[in-house]
Amino acid sequence: MIHRVRAVNERGSANLVHDDEFARRLGFRGGLVPGVTVYGYLAALPAELWGERWPATGTMRARFLKPLYDGEETAVSAAERDGTLDLEARNPAGEVCATGTAALGSSEAPPDPARYPEAPLPAQPSGPAFVEGRALGTARAAVQLSDHGWPARLGNLALTANVVLPPWIHVETRTRHLASVQDGETLQVRALVAALWERRGHRFVELDALVLGAASTPVAHLRHVAIYELAQLR
Repeated sequence: MIHRVRAVNERGSANLVHDDEFARRLGFRGGLVPGVTVYGYLAALPAELWGERWPATGTMRARFLKPLYDGEETAVSAAERDGTLDLEARNPAGEVCATGTAALGSSEAPPDPARYPEAPLPAQPSGPAFVEGRALGTARAAVQLSDHGWPARLGNLALTANVVLPPWIHVETRTRHLASVQDGETLQVRALVAALWERRGHRFVELDALVLGAASTPVAHLRHVAIYELAQLR
């Protein structure tokens, strides 16, 4: 199972890693196509295969290994193995730029919403000063189901609604869908700072986020990883 898509960058983003000139100064060939966009390219295949069952019970892990650049024809493939889809996105040179796994259903119990307290967003967000275990402010957004990257986009929102980030890079999103949502429905994201670490001079943050729909019903559980401070800028 394979489909081809022309990668599209996010013009005018506040995150300068998507700007051609700035990204070249960091050593890239141009502005990076956002991870949420690439997540959507990967998620399109399980959505096509499993239909309405996918956004109700599906799970997916997506990791972003190398940049995709604006205009590149990207080959996205899915290989089925014991009920699981192994996903890859390759650039025109055949390099693997993103990987993923997707499946239906999970034996794991849903998270307890009581672990994810609702909290106000900061009136004036400041630079990242994450504290492990601390709850972030609750962010809200309406979702468009035609955008298969919406779970990862909500993970990004939990970060950017709470802190003013320097140029940063989305690394990984793990999603467990718990219930279907309606197109245009406003969802809330309650996130905890799950882990902080440093590797090769980069500083990472991982969020543990519960997404809730109408009547505060859990609809998705996310683990969302980003480099919030790049070694090149320290």
